[in-house]
Amino acid sequence: MFPYRKTKYSLDIVFPNKMYGGVYSLGPLIIYNIVNQRKDWYCERIFLDYGKIHAALVGFSLQYELDLAKAIAMKPKQGITFAGGPVAELHTEEAAKHFDFLILGDIEAVLPQVLDAWEKGEKEFLSNIESITGVYKNGMKKVTRAVLQNIDDAPYPLVQPFPESISEDYVFGKCFILETERGCPFLCHFCAIPQFYEGKMKFHSLKYLKKVIDEGLALNHVQKIIIYSPSFVHPQRKELLQYLLEKKIRVSFPSIKAEHMDLETLERMKACGQKSLTIAPECGERLRFTLNKKVKDEQYFSFVERCNQAKIEKLKLYMMIGLPEMKKEDVLDMAVFILEMKKIFSGRLYLSINYFVPKPKTVFAKEVMDKKKIKKQEKILLQHLKNIKIKMPKLSTSHKEWMLLR
Repeated sequence: MFPYRKTKYSLDIVFPNKMYGGVYSLGPLIIYNIVNQRKDWYCERIFLDYGKIHAALVGFSLQYELDLAKAIAMKPKQGITFAGGPVAELHTEEAAKHFDFLILGDIEAVLPQVLDAWEKGEKEFLSNIESITGVYKNGMKKVTRAVLQNIDDAPYPLVQPFPESISEDYVFGKCFILETERGCPFLCHFCAIPQFYEGKMKFHSLKYLKKVIDEGLALNHVQKIIIYSPSFVHPQRKELLQYLLEKKIRVSFPSIKAEHMDLETLERMKACGQKSLTIAPECGERLRFTLNKKVKDEQYFSFVERCNQAKIEKLKLYMMIGLPEMKKEDVLDMAVFILEMKKIFSGRLYLSINYFVPKPKTVFAKEVMDKKKIKKQEKILLQHLKNIKIKMPKLSTSHKEWMLLR
């Protein structure tokens, strides 16, 4: 943690949600580290339930649509505010109405220029930043995104503070967050992540990652790493796992691509302490292919067999209902798929069923959430899955998320 110090300039970075989730968000950590490493600057992280805004320059990290209303409620009456994150990327025009400016793209390529402009004087600050790539103000004719060509060139957010005492709500415990890659190459029609990076992937080099691991663990006094990646398809993931294994570091993987995980990789994951895995088949095979997620059911079944060989103990499936073109037959197809996965897997299988929420800038941006249709699909599915532990969000919350910014 960067100790408080009285400085000439200050910035507060706000995560407008609970601290137990916000501490695992990389964006605020990047800002926190960049600002505090500059001469004459101090940055504090603020959460919905922790900390107070004091700085004249305040940033908001908008991860979820419902966070926008919370951020607006937390905004100070004075000072300059900005926002970034997925909501700013997807709902640029709407988000820009509520903040003095947005930061779009790779934050490391934008923030230092913004801070330089602030140091030159607050009076002309907003006009001075208009020419910076990745800065957008309400009413500007052109939207630009900042792009780091090589993410190894950016300083890594090594300082990652946790409260001294944490509860079970902190699902990953005290750990070090390791970003291995940025972007997603798979172009699923329902997902917005590829839009942020134009379907391109950026990987940290293995040499860079090893250095970050050594420095980050020593600095934060932890012995656990969370792999921060939408899919963990790093070309040297086996070598990375072997390095972590040799250092006796526990590792967690929030999500993986089943079709890219061979037995050797799974065995190394298990050896690093990973007892459970999460994958996202989304739905049955026919509908899955129409979503441009071209993974056959048989590939998932083979993955489960490899999990058995690697002695993985728990498997969580992330599925969706309410998808475009989803018919009764597709719901039944999903149920058959889930039951077959349960039959094959020798450990405990958990199911997370979520409601499809259309996202801007995706193929399905103009789709409508039909609550009546979704409830029918939910009823059919649950009738066929009576002996499986299922977690579901509230339909009203998902619908509100869609209505809020459509």
